[in-house]
Amino acid sequence: MSQPAFFRTMNRGQHGEHGENEVEQSSYCIFFDALETPVVKEHISGDAEQLVLELCYGEDKEDSDSGAFRLRQVRTNIIIEESFRGRFREFLEDKSIKYMGQLIMYALQFRVRDISVLIETCQNDMRRLEDRLDNCIDNMGTYDILDFRRRYTAYGRSIISIKEIFAYIGKGYYTLQMQNSYVFQGQVELEFDFLENFYYLQKTTLIKDLDTYTSIINNNINRNTRLLNIVSLSAVILDFTFGGIFQVQVVPRMIVGIMLAVTAFITVFYYRRGKRYTRPVSAKKKTGLFSVDAEKKAEVETEQNTE
Repeated sequence: MSQPAFFRTMNRGQHGEHGENEVEQSSYCIFFDALETPVVKEHISGDAEQLVLELCYGEDKEDSDSGAFRLRQVRTNIIIEESFRGRFREFLEDKSIKYMGQLIMYALQFRVRDISVLIETCQNDMRRLEDRLDNCIDNMGTYDILDFRRRYTAYGRSIISIKEIFAYIGKGYYTLQMQNSYVFQGQVELEFDFLENFYYLQKTTLIKDLDTYTSIINNNINRNTRLLNIVSLSAVILDFTFGGIFQVQVVPRMIVGIMLAVTAFITVFYYRRGKRYTRPVSAKKKTGLFSVDAEKKAEVETEQNTE
């Protein structure tokens, strides 16, 4: 097991001599160490003398900047075990930490802000996906949207875990650690409340987008099916009407086949563009439709001018 590296002292902190007993000889100090045991679940455990807080950050992907860390209390010291990414250590570089409760709140604040960034990134990815799937008649985006639902489900689990941690702290399970940190605790809890409301709003929007996308796909499939039925019916009618001629003469058969193929291609291309062409209403129709309202408006304006 590696030796923890000294990071900084807290209020009334005393750093001991370097060596194997460095942590035991120190008091109110913060140490960093490598994360050897992986974090399975985000939670808080222990008692007033041995608190353990485990949190993750980032998304669980190979190309993402994800990681995890564990806050482990040893007497009056805190040992932070973090993965090789080191994002939480970078977050603490410019922070003033005087009490143990501040460090715990900084850890929760770091996770809250990380989830906020993940949700905003997911929202931007969803918008790009909607632009890419615009005017598409197939279901090429179904699995992408399902992936978004899985991501939001993972965010929801993290939010529930953080809410559970705040509940344990608020109920007074770790009163000794949270001394002189209640104001900062309220600020972080308020930030978490905003995150929770933002998450549920985006989740509702995502579910509605999925339902809308599914409805659009069903409409497109019905439209394509109707198109194929028309083309097939036309081919059957031509074959039934001129089948004898086509069997004897090859050239007309090839010409009609090419015409059917071109017609089907143009129709499919028009359907795939998905544009709606509406003819503008003529001036005569507009006058006829709104002549009564125009006359009433003119009469009112005349009366106002007379007065």
